[in-house]
Amino acid sequence: MRRWPVLLALLVVVPLPPPSWGSEATVFVTVEGAGALAIIRAGSRDKITLGGHPHNLVVSPDGRRAWVTNSFPSRVWVVEPSSRKVTRLPIRGKGPHGLAMTPDGARVLVAFEEDGLLELFAAAALTPLAKLSLPDRPHNVAVSPDGRSAWLTSLNGNRLVMVGELPEMKVVRTIGVQGTPHDLAFTPDGRELWVTLWRSNEVLVLEPLGGKMLGRLVAGLTPHHLAVTPNGGQVWVTDYASGDIAVFDAKARRLVKRLPVGPGPHHVAFSKDGRLAYVVSEGEDGVIEVEVASGRSRARIPVGPGPHGVSIR
Repeated sequence: MRRWPVLLALLVVVPLPPPSWGSEATVFVTVEGAGALAIIRAGSRDKITLGGHPHNLVVSPDGRRAWVTNSFPSRVWVVEPSSRKVTRLPIRGKGPHGLAMTPDGARVLVAFEEDGLLELFAAAALTPLAKLSLPDRPHNVAVSPDGRSAWLTSLNGNRLVMVGELPEMKVVRTIGVQGTPHDLAFTPDGRELWVTLWRSNEVLVLEPLGGKMLGRLVAGLTPHHLAVTPNGGQVWVTDYASGDIAVFDAKARRLVKRLPVGPGPHHVAFSKDGRLAYVVSEGEDGVIEVEVASGRSRARIPVGPGPHGVSIR
């Protein structure tokens, strides 16, 4: 059993990182055990209490709003860090899990795992625009770089679902996949979609417009979450069981190295310039800052018990 009060006390006494930590980036982290959203800037940390178990998040391009899901009870919060205002989104689905924002920041998709629903919201007005019933319960979702379509993973259905014609929504195709598809991400040019296969040891690469399979690559014991560098050159895949990251050359579709980062890595995100990666370590209750070029861990910042999602602005 976790000793959360002790860990939270440690969060107070651990020295702050040096002012250079994170450069000009602001790092947002969901902390399930503390029921909070942690916000880390160079030389400072903040925590906004939400309650529940905040899980996944997405942050607007300007950094003014963070959208956070909580599966049970079903909640989606919209947080404004500058004012600390927290708004409950008027959702209709149950068990919100994955979510994604269109590249222009105008709309947000929320996937509801309990009842197989996908909802689209206006990001500025926080109002629902459309909803779509899916053939399986969705887990995670990614929007294409052109903002016209989205792909979703389904754990229980072992398939991928493509939704097109955004902001109108329509199921375009479904693809059965062995190995339990979990997380997914587009390359910046939109030509490839990479998918972690949680209960195999592989990642899947496909051509998203036609759904053509381009490759299956060995990634580790339990490929969990993934992210693509801003220049599209690398794909980083966290391995929750082994505590390291598989780094792939995206163009060659080849594993180039493995980076040990600590126990229970979850999500990973990159700074805008691609120099730094931020990896959530559940086992260390913190975020690890990694230099992309060298693979060197530069700092380990505690945020509280059970961190999960991360986003950089």
